[in-house]
Amino acid sequence: MKIVCLKGGLGNQMFEYCRYMEMKAGGHDVRLYYDRRRLNVHGGVQLDRCFELSLPPQSLPTVAAVLALKAGRALGIKPWLYDDCDERAVLIDDYCQELRFVANAARWLKFRPEVSRCVGGWAERIAACAHPVAVHYRRGDYLHPKNLANFGLCPPEYYERARRYVLGRHPDARFFVFSDDTDWAEANAPAEAAAVVRMPKGAPDYAAMYLMSRCRSHIIANSTFSYWGAALSAGEGAKVRPARWFAAKDWTAPDIFDYRWVAF
Repeated sequence: MKIVCLKGGLGNQMFEYCRYMEMKAGGHDVRLYYDRRRLNVHGGVQLDRCFELSLPPQSLPTVAAVLALKAGRALGIKPWLYDDCDERAVLIDDYCQELRFVANAARWLKFRPEVSRCVGGWAERIAACAHPVAVHYRRGDYLHPKNLANFGLCPPEYYERARRYVLGRHPDARFFVFSDDTDWAEANAPAEAAAVVRMPKGAPDYAAMYLMSRCRSHIIANSTFSYWGAALSAGEGAKVRPARWFAAKDWTAPDIFDYRWVAF
C-alpha cells in the first residue's frame, strides 16, 4: 500500500495528484490522505473544483495508517516506511515535484468547463492574438520577510531577458501579464503588453491558471502556479523560467523542467 499526502496550494496539489495517478496506473494500491491542516492554509482542496476529476473519500483506515506512520517517523522506527526516496516507502509526504511524475499531467488534469465561463472576455482576447504570451509576476505572500528570504522575487533583469528572447523567436508576440499584485504589474508591464489581466470579481484564483494555459508562450515566475499554467498549455512557443528558483542558497530547485524550457 502507498499513501500520498495531499497538502499545500493548488500547484502542489497538482504535483501530488499526478504522483498518485501515476502510481495507480502502475498497479499500486494507493490512497490519498487529505492533510487538512496544511490544506486549509491555502484554501483547502481545490483540485476537484478546478479540474474534471473525482477525488476518493477519506477512509478511516487510511487516517489511522498515516497517524501510525507519522508516530513511527517521530520515533525513528523503520525509516524506509516514510522515506520518499525509498521504493518501499508507504507514506509519501513530500511535494512530488519531479518531472517523471508529470509526464501525463495533461491527461489527468483537464479544466472544468465552468472555469472558462468565469474569466470574462479574456479567453477571447487571448485567442484573438497571433502569439499570446503569459507573463507571471508572483508577489503577494512572497513579500513577507521569511518568504522573501526563502523564495525571493524574480528580478526585472530576468523578465527583460525573457521578453527579448521571446520577441526574438516570435516577433508577433503580445504579452498578457498575470499577477497577484495587478496595480504593481500595470506600472511595470513591458511596452509590448496587450494587457494586465484583471479577473472578474468573484473569479477563483485558478481561472488565471486556465488563461495562462491558453497562451502559446510563457514567462513564468518562481511559482508552481505559473509553472502549471505553462505546463498545461498546448502551445508550441517558448517557455522561459528563472534559472534561480529559490533565494535560499541551501534549497534545491525542483526537477520539473524538460530540455525545452529556457532558463535566464
